[in-house]
Amino acid sequence: MRKLMTILFLAAVIVAGLSTFALTAESGKGPIGVVGQKTVEIDRGLAKIERNCIECHLKKMPQIVLDWKNSMHGRTNVSCGDCHIARKTDVDALQCSGLKGSSTYVTLIPTPQDCSRCHPVEAKQFSESDHAVAYKSIDKLEGMSVTWEGKGSEAAEASGCIQCHGKKIIFKDGRPTGLRYPQEGIGRPNPDGSVGNCTSCHTRHLFSIVEARKAETCGSCHLGPDHPQIEIWQESKHGKRYASEGDSWTWDSAPDAWEPGDYSAPTCAVCHMSGIGKLQTTHNISQRLSWEAERPLSIRTTNWEKKLGEMKSVCGNCHGPQWVNSYYKQYDAAIELYNEKYYKPAKKMMNELYAAGLLTKDQKWDDEAELVFYHLWHHEGRRARMGTAMMGQDYAHWHGFFETAQDLDKLTKIYKKLMKK
Repeated sequence: MRKLMTILFLAAVIVAGLSTFALTAESGKGPIGVVGQKTVEIDRGLAKIERNCIECHLKKMPQIVLDWKNSMHGRTNVSCGDCHIARKTDVDALQCSGLKGSSTYVTLIPTPQDCSRCHPVEAKQFSESDHAVAYKSIDKLEGMSVTWEGKGSEAAEASGCIQCHGKKIIFKDGRPTGLRYPQEGIGRPNPDGSVGNCTSCHTRHLFSIVEARKAETCGSCHLGPDHPQIEIWQESKHGKRYASEGDSWTWDSAPDAWEPGDYSAPTCAVCHMSGIGKLQTTHNISQRLSWEAERPLSIRTTNWEKKLGEMKSVCGNCHGPQWVNSYYKQYDAAIELYNEKYYKPAKKMMNELYAAGLLTKDQKWDDEAELVFYHLWHHEGRRARMGTAMMGQDYAHWHGFFETAQDLDKLTKIYKKLMKK
């Protein structure tokens, strides 16, 4: 009943929204979508200043208006000021040419705190997720990986790391400045004290639930040598089903009504976020993770038994109990193998080398042993664990444990040479 009511409510909202909005081409001026050949007719009781925003942006950057027009926001009377309004005293407050002389200020960067006015549950769930600490997870590397990887330049970080992880933006006269903007980092520290960026997954100004459900959206950050989840998923049977059938799946079901039948295999959002079966939807993508498998040493998460039960519940919509339980035995065994046979012996050697003064502690990238150890856990070791977790056999073995074993062998030779054993 709960899911049925959700569907009926959304259907009513969409019908009501469509009845109050019209986008037309001026007679004889050509097709809709050509700059300078459109008019937007609005009859919703919007303030004149918001109508001015829409009319001005339709001329200067029409795509954002067209996206808004087709969004759920556009259909339900959520307009510019609901997201962009700012106080004059805010560090990110500014007035564009159309607002000069008025008392209205706007921000170019709406935040999860702004979104929480209408989406309080989702904002709270996001704040408790690993996404919300995405910047903190790399902040400790400041001056280490950035200096080495970018040869002392902020350019490498600006075009790479912060585009996924986020970083505090610098403002001058209300406008973002410097190399940290533009960025879409999901863990971005914001001027209002909030953390995060909803448009990392729901890009502006469409804010599409369909987009957020596609694995390619997650794959814009979760890819590459250190966390290739998108490649692993594509290799798995889940990814194979998507590749052959995904065009026929139903992607726009109501949030709590997106169930098997709409799709025949899970994307990232199905496993980590969806209200599948008896589960509730969540924007805490960590809520169903029983291992922290991205760490140098894998550890159990807080309340891992409950989280494991939720993830098993997801699997149980398509697989029997024996399959599900046996699959997690394989995963736990891979975690134990990595922890006990690879990471702990490698860490022991590194500790002994530091204790003997044979490695420099203040420069983390100037010794070959440090680089090999970093690759062992951050690249190859992660691929082994994540490949097992998501059924990507090539990443679990050849790109994972096989290369992790080579790292350990190389580190052992370096250790013996330095210790003269």
